Amino acid sequence: MIDTLSLLISHGVILLAAWRLLPRGDLDRDPEPQEPRGDA
Repeated sequence: MIDTLSLLISHGVILLAAWRLLPRGDLDRDPEPQEPRGDA
């Protein structure tokens, strides 16, 4: 019983995180590349 409960809780948290992250629009865009600094 405990094993089933722990599996349900852990998978539920993973599904909740995926559900909250998937609709974000900024996941489809790569960040702008930063220009290298000439200090080295």
